[in-house]
Amino acid sequence: MTAPVAAARARQLPKLADPDAPLLEVENLVTHFSLGSETVHAVDGVSFRLNAGEALGIAGESGCGKTTTALSLVRILPANAKIVGGSIRLHGIELATKSDDALMNALDPVRRIRDQIAEPIVVRLGVPEREARRRAGALLERVGIPERRGSAYPHELSGGMRQRAMIAMALACDPAILIGDEPTTALDVMVQAQILVLLEELRRELGLSLILITHDLSVIAETCDRVLIMYAGRVAEEGPVRAVFGNPRHPYTRALLSAFPSIEADRRTLEVIPGAPPDLRNPPPGCRFAPRCPFVMDVCRTVVPPETSTPDGVRVACHLYPTAEEPA
Repeated sequence: MTAPVAAARARQLPKLADPDAPLLEVENLVTHFSLGSETVHAVDGVSFRLNAGEALGIAGESGCGKTTTALSLVRILPANAKIVGGSIRLHGIELATKSDDALMNALDPVRRIRDQIAEPIVVRLGVPEREARRRAGALLERVGIPERRGSAYPHELSGGMRQRAMIAMALACDPAILIGDEPTTALDVMVQAQILVLLEELRRELGLSLILITHDLSVIAETCDRVLIMYAGRVAEEGPVRAVFGNPRHPYTRALLSAFPSIEADRRTLEVIPGAPPDLRNPPPGCRFAPRCPFVMDVCRTVVPPETSTPDGVRVACHLYPTAEEPA
């Protein structure tokens, strides 16, 4: 599976007091990149929920904020990026406002990194200590840390390497959430199918929740329960896969689906979305899709559309649905 792939482990997290509460709840997430004196509004007010055992697909054009959203969740953003607002709650624990030191406090300062990764493999999986240490070394290599560095203590690693070590611990056993960024990109169709089968097996056997980021809408249709369509750092539409793909509300969702090839459709009829996404250093006011939208109205150019909900569980941010399709 292609990187980045990360997981949040249930072992170190308390059980939800309310079994109906979401496993992961993201509210008004805002993440910016600094480019000299300019600011890129990469993620601007993104909200969604992920329930235990659920699979959520995140789709949209390149540069829409999919990967930045995922990296924000696990706090492995580039050095020039920062979460500047919003909330990320995993098992009810707030992550967005925690300092790097607070996030790293699960690492015991007096034990070697390799031993800490091996411990849950021994305790939870019953693997012999020697084999657990071998697996710990392989996990370190998998997250970009040379195996020999497993003998180091936490204070001997940089903050970035400590974060990677934490991800290795998260992958050791019992993950609660798996985040895959383009896990099937550049693979032939047979290998793609194998990856999708693997993801489904992991969900079923381990009770995993899944966040899948991809340009391939067919992968989301095959693998996910819900889909979130992003455009220019914001949520355009979100809801059950069948409802969104079967009856897309947002003009951008419609355009994406029309531009995606189908074996049942005449490939000569594929549509092209005119124009290009906006420059997020200076995003336009109102709806960010307005310059490319065939249904644009005057209000779209000046007023940010509020999110409204439909009876079939879809939420959409578009001025075409001011009453959320509620009956008169």
